[in-house]
Amino acid sequence: MCAESLDHELLKKLDESGLRKEHLKTMVVAGMGFFTDAYLLFILTIALPVLNSVSGFNIGAIQGTTNLLGYAASNAKIIDGLITSAALFGAFAGAFVFGHISDRLGRKVVYGLELGIMIVFTLVSAFSINYQMLVLSRFLLGIGVGGDYPISSTIMSEYSSTKHRGKLIGLVFSMQGLGLLAGALVGLVSIYLLPLAVTWRFMLAFGAVPALYVVFLRRKLMETPRFSLQVKGDVEYASKATETIVGTGKVDRNGDSTVSVGKVNYMATLRKYLIFLIGTSVTWFIFDMAFYGTTLNNSLVLSSIGYGSSPNLRTHVFNIAIGDTILAAAFAVPGYYIAVALVDTVGRKSLQWIGFAVMAFSYLLIGLYYSELGSDLPLFILVFGLSYLFANIGPNTTTFILPTELFPTQIRSTAHGIASSIAKLGAGIFTFLFLILQTAIGSNGTFLLLSSISVIGAVVTLLTIRETKGLPLEVSSQEPSKGIHKFKPQ
Repeated sequence: MCAESLDHELLKKLDESGLRKEHLKTMVVAGMGFFTDAYLLFILTIALPVLNSVSGFNIGAIQGTTNLLGYAASNAKIIDGLITSAALFGAFAGAFVFGHISDRLGRKVVYGLELGIMIVFTLVSAFSINYQMLVLSRFLLGIGVGGDYPISSTIMSEYSSTKHRGKLIGLVFSMQGLGLLAGALVGLVSIYLLPLAVTWRFMLAFGAVPALYVVFLRRKLMETPRFSLQVKGDVEYASKATETIVGTGKVDRNGDSTVSVGKVNYMATLRKYLIFLIGTSVTWFIFDMAFYGTTLNNSLVLSSIGYGSSPNLRTHVFNIAIGDTILAAAFAVPGYYIAVALVDTVGRKSLQWIGFAVMAFSYLLIGLYYSELGSDLPLFILVFGLSYLFANIGPNTTTFILPTELFPTQIRSTAHGIASSIAKLGAGIFTFLFLILQTAIGSNGTFLLLSSISVIGAVVTLLTIRETKGLPLEVSSQEPSKGIHKFKPQ
């Protein structure tokens, strides 16, 4: 059997395999990382009000202002912004570095190491003795969070069948919603049962628990057949991995153990896919600015309309946790699973631009009628929750899926790493500046700004992204200039 025919047979078996036990196992192992990612990133919405008051930190009592972007920003708020955004800036570095290493050395080589980084520095952050130590440890755990994005998505994509690929990658990412909900529930329980002085430490440390569950399972996963075959040229390993995933008999290798593969010129290949790199990076950057900027500052948004505010700290934090639980359970989590149900039928591109459009509309309503909505809590939650729901139905899920399908195996993880890295930079900047923006342009202006950038996200999606549903990876990742319509299966 010639190398081309063997390549075609192996990939055909993967693409036509349906939904197998090994797919679901990989989905859980990869998804638990995103459960942990979400928990670690969003638990601060509940923990931060405690940090602002507890002995040893007492950030809220820090005096003075600093000129930032021409505005006198409270030093206490600047520190809050640094704590909240530190993990996102770490993710910026981690996504780029781990993504490229994964393309050079293999997905399996580094899989689990990024989770180990999260575990170690999650525990370090829980034992921080001052805010400087907390910011540094949160930055370092963020490196692991960032590394999880390109590797987990690429592994799931390269393991999946064509028919179920979007669903499986979406299920991996949907664990983020459960992590959000878990953070709110852990916050509720800890505020209710524990002394305030240790509450925030317990909240942060608990994030290591789900990661410990899967770190060793990740190390045992096989290298993906596509990387083994198309990058390493290892036919024997690719055949064995395919048999394990598909659960069928051996592929006839006709004695072949290796095939010749060319050396990858990463920069030259990325240039060929520049339009997709711009499209996936810009849309993800825009989305993360809006999503993380609001989600990581939920307590501020809720407090600004009078919800949760109480002179009693325990009551105040408990109310914020209740608000987060409602938003997560009623809007965020359902959105992820609606996306899973629709992504392989409606398509990635359609869900993404529609999601951006509804976000823009929701933010516009809040920006124009902030005072009126603020006096009607159920209506505010409904309109604000609408942005959550369609964010997760659309761009929160699809920006994660598309980079795994628009780029070839040789640069797939690198490209995903670049896109997710740029996205986390946007998330970090906007999260840090959210407090400043509220001072500079008010809550109305902040939401109007979010509406404007969401419109840009919809337009960029329509102009730079092509649909990938129902296409084998080797088809969906053809060079943009060639066009998928020119592909002729062998």
